Amino acid sequence: MPRVLHYRLQGLPEHRLERVHEQFEALAAARAWRCGRPWVASSRSRGLFEMEFFRHLNNDEGRHLSAAGFVKMTGDETDALIITIFMRDLSAEYGIRTSIRDEDHPLAKLRRLDFDAGRLPSGQSLEDVLAKRPVIKKVQGERIFFYPPTFRLHSQSPPSPEWAYALFGIRAYAPTLLEAEQEALKILRGFGHLGG
Repeated sequence: MPRVLHYRLQGLPEHRLERVHEQFEALAAARAWRCGRPWVASSRSRGLFEMEFFRHLNNDEGRHLSAAGFVKMTGDETDALIITIFMRDLSAEYGIRTSIRDEDHPLAKLRRLDFDAGRLPSGQSLEDVLAKRPVIKKVQGERIFFYPPTFRLHSQSPPSPEWAYALFGIRAYAPTLLEAEQEALKILRGFGHLGG
């Protein structure tokens, strides 16, 4: 049975739901997903599955639930990380509570994450609890390394405010993980054309 990542948004004003649906659509279209494309259900949903999914969750979890969804994971931790960062960003943007449940995540500390106004319940940022090691993504037999902003190449070096990525001996930076992934994939395609 594949891992399933569940996410919830709580306390979002009704008039903001349309914008959240647009943000999920933009995220789904922003990249190729190995897992299913992220989606969200709310009281504004018009698809039968989404309406019934939200109705059942709302009955179980109460009035504070504003929107929810899930994706089936297929082994790409980059997918899970991008969704996690996206949920953190929604929490910060709207000043709401968001949560992610991934009961089969290999790291126990990342199985349940709650964000309140973009911060973890402890007050820490997500980057404070991310592994201080790179995230590795294999594409076309090549490994792409993504380094979180808190990663330090040397113990004395300052942390970078951006995500770093490396492949083929090239190391560069981008403001977000999504942009770092897009740039790294462009480089990978470029090297593929050179070698082909």
